[in-house]
Amino acid sequence: MEFSASSQAATPLQAARLELGWKQTQTIRALQQAAVDLGVTIAEERSLKTMLSRWENGHGQIDAVYQRLFCRIYGRDPDELGFVGDSVNGSITLQRVAPRVGPELVSYFRNVFAEHVRADNLMGPHHLVDVVGTQTRLLDAMMSDARGETRQELLCLACRYNEFTGWLYQDACDPATAMRYTDRSMDYALEMNDAREMAYVLMRKADIATDLGNPDRTIGLTEAALRNAGQVPPRIRALILRERGRASARLRDASECARALDSAREEVLRPDDVSEDRAPYCTQSYIDMEAANCWSELGQFDSAIATYERSLETWPEALRRDQGLCLARLTNAHVGREDIERACQTGRRAIEIIKSATSSRALSELQRVRVRLAPWRRDAEVSDLSERIRRLV
Repeated sequence: MEFSASSQAATPLQAARLELGWKQTQTIRALQQAAVDLGVTIAEERSLKTMLSRWENGHGQIDAVYQRLFCRIYGRDPDELGFVGDSVNGSITLQRVAPRVGPELVSYFRNVFAEHVRADNLMGPHHLVDVVGTQTRLLDAMMSDARGETRQELLCLACRYNEFTGWLYQDACDPATAMRYTDRSMDYALEMNDAREMAYVLMRKADIATDLGNPDRTIGLTEAALRNAGQVPPRIRALILRERGRASARLRDASECARALDSAREEVLRPDDVSEDRAPYCTQSYIDMEAANCWSELGQFDSAIATYERSLETWPEALRRDQGLCLARLTNAHVGREDIERACQTGRRAIEIIKSATSSRALSELQRVRVRLAPWRRDAEVSDLSERIRRLV
């Protein structure tokens, strides 16, 4: 008797793939294309491979977004893929339905969000982006059943979760996906008609626009964010002005860059208890780091190095991820000034921090260091640093 490959499958989901003669890589590519077609966001390729293996072997639950995608790429109904009442290997997979919305659920999402923000500052985006993205989509689905005061609270949470998910994708060097989530956050901010939230999300859109290579759009977004400046707390104004300085540096306008950064420093020093929950990371050290990055962009490496070092002197321990980024940028500034000895010393410090709080932005910065150090690659210290960066990246 002959057995087909699908007859040996552990689950109906795996059988569907085997009957098409697909390898897992083909399924992953099909999922990615279907996600683009449907306008939904899914995990990165490496995570998808792990998730697919688990699901095909009957482990874990598949949320509604992925169920929809599997049905689309395989051309089958949910029950044919085992999504309803599946008891393969004794496990039961149920379709997920948005739960009834009440004060307890709102409180849960609010408390979890605070822990996500804390974890991001300590570990970076890679451990969080999938789980936060899933919770964000669940919040979006819950909005249709929310009413009254609960809806207003849920609006604020959905706004912040979408903005935060956008940030995680940006820090993972995926600005296009970051902008999609941030646009969704803007929709919620407009519905709330909250000047602080709108200004903050406009600042985030400006930040992503700079990453996408659109500094002119960044300037326009910062002007919109400051249109009602009196209703915007000082710390958020500082972030907006920092963004204007960053865009001006990209446009090679040193004088406008300096004016914007000076204003940002003035704002961050003003008393501000209002935005403690929205921008606790916006400290004088953070603004100094961003200013130093602008000086490096403009080729003013002496000013950049002095400002980076001042920033690091008072860096908050809780913001470890950005500390690693700051050290990586300082390393690049030392390379720009051709101080190779200090570049190697600082680079090793950066690597130790980034190991525990990995950010794709920081990794990209270190990769730039490695490329720019190539002319000195025969130097033993440079060779050692380059190898450490290679292993980390």
